[in-house]
Amino acid sequence: MRVSDLNIDRIYMNQLIRASTYKMVENHFHYYYELFYVRQGGCRFFINNTLYDLYAGDFLIIPPREVHFNRYLSTCTRINIYFKEADLARGGRPFLPGLSERFLKLAKVHIPSAFQGSVNSVIDSMLLEEKVDDEDTKAMMEALLRQFLILSDRHGVFHYENTNTGTGDGDEGILAAARYITEHYNQPITLDSLSRVASLSPSYFSKKFRQTTGMGMKEYLSYVRLQHAAAELLSTTHTITDVAINCGFSDSNYFKDAFRKQYGMSPRAFRNSRKTDIILEESIRTQPQR
Repeated sequence: MRVSDLNIDRIYMNQLIRASTYKMVENHFHYYYELFYVRQGGCRFFINNTLYDLYAGDFLIIPPREVHFNRYLSTCTRINIYFKEADLARGGRPFLPGLSERFLKLAKVHIPSAFQGSVNSVIDSMLLEEKVDDEDTKAMMEALLRQFLILSDRHGVFHYENTNTGTGDGDEGILAAARYITEHYNQPITLDSLSRVASLSPSYFSKKFRQTTGMGMKEYLSYVRLQHAAAELLSTTHTITDVAINCGFSDSNYFKDAFRKQYGMSPRAFRNSRKTDIILEESIRTQPQR
């Protein structure tokens, strides 16, 4: 699993054309939001045990730390826009009513063809501004992204659950196995047991699982267990060893090493630092307005 840059100092974007033969090396996540817009062609994302097919006029909003992997269904022109929540604030508050509920969560949005010209025009302006890259670019990109989101809010069709109907051969079995991992992460799970869930042979299951999700079965199992471990560290006073056992790890030392690799710090340091962040965020949120 790859982690992208830890921070960005403004909104960034790029446009690339990918052939259907292009292979993403591995899945990854960001510490900021990604808006993935398809201008032409099609691609398929695996996020949170779900497949999302995107075609012209579709975009995904991918929140921070959401692991994702995609492959291209045809030659595809795609745009990536990277931003932080602070880029969409005005006077410390969201610039658009309902912003968090609409745009700051995992969502697939379709722009109807009648309005794609207006949206693409804003994207073209953002691409030009990316090339300018001067002292005014930060403010200009914020203004243009806000225009993009306003148009999307006005004309877009929002989907917060998967609406795919055309998954490929074996995909449903892989999704069933991924859901099984999510629901039974704290229990012993083996390649053989998951291949039975998917109704596939163990060898084909291993190949298909990596092809669909961007990581091996054991890596995905560890990732899910570590997500639950992180939540338990913040919500309980359980010892590190107890957290490891509760989340399916039989070796607390292995758990500590895996946790450090995924989160960049030890479980104890994560618990202490995040609790401090939460306290500070809450104190700022409850300060009286002047």
